Amino acid sequence: MLVMPNVAAYFGRVTSRFLTPYANTVGLNASWNFFSPDPAHTMYIRYTIRYLDTEGNETKESVEGYFPKEKNKGIPEMSRKRELYAMRFMVIDPKRLRLFLGPWLCKQYPGSTSIEMEHVIETVPPLDQVVTLKDESLKDLSQELQYIREFYSCAGAENDEVAL
Repeated sequence: MLVMPNVAAYFGRVTSRFLTPYANTVGLNASWNFFSPDPAHTMYIRYTIRYLDTEGNETKESVEGYFPKEKNKGIPEMSRKRELYAMRFMVIDPKRLRLFLGPWLCKQYPGSTSIEMEHVIETVPPLDQVVTLKDESLKDLSQELQYIREFYSCAGAENDEVAL
């Protein structure tokens, strides 16, 4: 069995002009990521809890949180892995953030008036960029992308029953 280098990676791009013509000829041009995909980008939901009076003045300092709360670290407990699946389920259709996460967060933070939620993806920098810019940290080379932004008003949410 022959596995080609990942053509999206540094080694794959360097060797592709030599190996790819031969692999194409004999039908073996399946890169390693066919069996083991590239590392997944870190994804989480960042939310900001707001406490405002009727005139829009802040009555209490805003609270920033993350779902899952570990943000960009692995979740070691198997029983908490469901939070990752719940987060992915909610961002597939942004209205789910308003239907499920917004009401739940309102109950977690009594007295809150509104919640801003955004889906954040932290990218994995390409290997050649990491090799070239050795003095930079991986966090500096990673990009933070916001794809979905939703707003939920907690007015009237205390009567809703939502379990997450």
